[in-house]
Amino acid sequence: MKRVLSIPTAAALFFLVTGTAFAANLFTTTIRGVPTAKVQDVILEVMTAQNFTIDEVDPYKVVVAKNFGDGFWVASQFCKVKFNLLEREGDVKLMVSQVDIIQGQIAVQRSVDHLIPFIREIRHRLDGTPPDRIANETVGGAATEPTAPAEKALGLRLGEKTAEGHVVIDGVEGDSMASEAGLAAGDVVLEVNGRSTKDFDVIGLRNYLENRAAQKSSVFLVYSRDGRSEMVTLKN
Repeated sequence: MKRVLSIPTAAALFFLVTGTAFAANLFTTTIRGVPTAKVQDVILEVMTAQNFTIDEVDPYKVVVAKNFGDGFWVASQFCKVKFNLLEREGDVKLMVSQVDIIQGQIAVQRSVDHLIPFIREIRHRLDGTPPDRIANETVGGAATEPTAPAEKALGLRLGEKTAEGHVVIDGVEGDSMASEAGLAAGDVVLEVNGRSTKDFDVIGLRNYLENRAAQKSSVFLVYSRDGRSEMVTLKN
């Protein structure tokens, strides 16, 4: 039976989709001189104090979740907040994104602006940086007319999907953002800007990258090489 969205659900979806056009969907900050394990501990302390539950923890990320709404007057929403962690030379780059699932069927990437006080508290507790000095390090830009295909701008050629549903990089162009970031043919793209590549078909992912390139916005990738996960940001 075909399911029709209720008015509250449609209204919530409109708010989420339009709201993200004016706010950041990714918050990045660099925590100085603290090991990843300690960062994970403080993330869990801060977020569980805000009634989030622990959804997933591994060496490279922490995911917490929360339910909102009663499903009738307020659309039922299940949100997941993902903290990706990249440790380099004693520092940890923390990248935070959120996805909302409405009525169990619609996934919407949401602004993280409402999470900024918690992100600032996490970093302040870890390296002592004053909260009012913690700014979003994510690089972005205003939308412009497309000037080149995404694969040429980013330097990525996408191949087939793996058995698990992720997308394999078929090739990397020289002197490109992808080559500068160290990506190579055979790497498996796991996530793009906080979204699993399982959510895309190859054409859909290519179109998404084209749109990001046209907007001159950065692309955050989590990829796997030889069984090890890595994170990079491709910048225009």
